Amino acid sequence: MQAGNDATMTNKNKLLSVLSDAEQEALYGPPDFDDAQRLEYLALTETELALASSRPGLHAQVYCLLQIGYFKAKHAFFRFDWSEVEDDCAFVTSCYFHGEAFERKPITKHEHYTQRERVAELFGYQLWAAGFLPQLGQQATQTVRRDVTPGFVAAELIIWLNKHKIIRPGYTTLQELISETLSTERRRLGGLCWRKCWTTRQRPPWLNSWCVMTLCLNWRRSSRTPKTSVGVR
Repeated sequence: MQAGNDATMTNKNKLLSVLSDAEQEALYGPPDFDDAQRLEYLALTETELALASSRPGLHAQVYCLLQIGYFKAKHAFFRFDWSEVEDDCAFVTSCYFHGEAFERKPITKHEHYTQRERVAELFGYQLWAAGFLPQLGQQATQTVRRDVTPGFVAAELIIWLNKHKIIRPGYTTLQELISETLSTERRRLGGLCWRKCWTTRQRPPWLNSWCVMTLCLNWRRSSRTPKTSVGVR
């Protein structure tokens, strides 16, 4: 078992670093609202308030209010402790629960995932599922034909997901998909180079050396890229 876990960790460490730490935080970290942003995102409509009010218990209602506001800001869902969102919590309790005693109870996994489903439905979004991988993979394949920069590919995939109102997958899923797509593209280009080099009848002598160097470099890069099975995270 330990050997299997070590192999998994080694494969993950070899994956491309698609996003910088700051970019990962911007996409996958909870929002860090200032006062103006709280007024913008945590001021809820009657429909949004009705959804939050339908949750069992004051703590679940406050949690739902925050999830709605965070979703409007980032189109994603987050797990957070009350200590991480003290200012936002104080804002919504003062606005919507005047004078009510608020006990910071933990949110169960069932309640968290139920809220995700209800909030996504409210805004017309679909939760990420493995069934979307073929579509996202096809989009990734088209994108790497334009630019092979991992950050560019990631940004284009996020734009596509938002356009189609699909919640973005976890970072590891995105990372594995882009790594595999770039590896496939390198192999494709290497094959094109091979055929071009060996089917051109008249070519300058330096081109032979260039083709061999390109093929060797492509083989080395491809052999270093682990073949991973992209799954939901």
